[in-house]
Amino acid sequence: MRSRGLLLVVGALVQMGCYNYLPLRHSGLVPSSYVAVTLTESGSDALARYLGPNVLVVRGRYVGPSEAGLTLAVESVESRPGTIVHWAGETVIVPGEFVRSVERRQASWSKTALLAGVSTVGLAVAYWAFGPGSSGQAGGGSTAGPIRR
Repeated sequence: MRSRGLLLVVGALVQMGCYNYLPLRHSGLVPSSYVAVTLTESGSDALARYLGPNVLVVRGRYVGPSEAGLTLAVESVESRPGTIVHWAGETVIVPGEFVRSVERRQASWSKTALLAGVSTVGLAVAYWAFGPGSSGQAGGGSTAGPIRR
């Protein structure tokens, strides 16, 4: 029973994972990759009516190239002051001349391992402090037979 719980926790941690954003060239873009596109200042101004004012980074899934630029299914935009606004996957085309950099999100195995290690230690400490929990027996009743009236 304990090993199943531990396996469930480890599986959840692996699914959640931690990520790094790594620089990427346009030739390395693959559709459905999760990317962060940093805009130039002129790009931020030109796309303000679509993305909102003062946008610095557009994050989402890369849909594919178009004649006008990069097509993204936007999941969030981050403004220069650091405000993050979540989107619902609306498609936006970012012209190439407005792109300062493109980064692709990749799983960070070192961060995931650190998180899994800290979580495992936390679970072990909690188990040590509070014990195994319920013994599986129903409590609160007597062992005598039914009451007759």
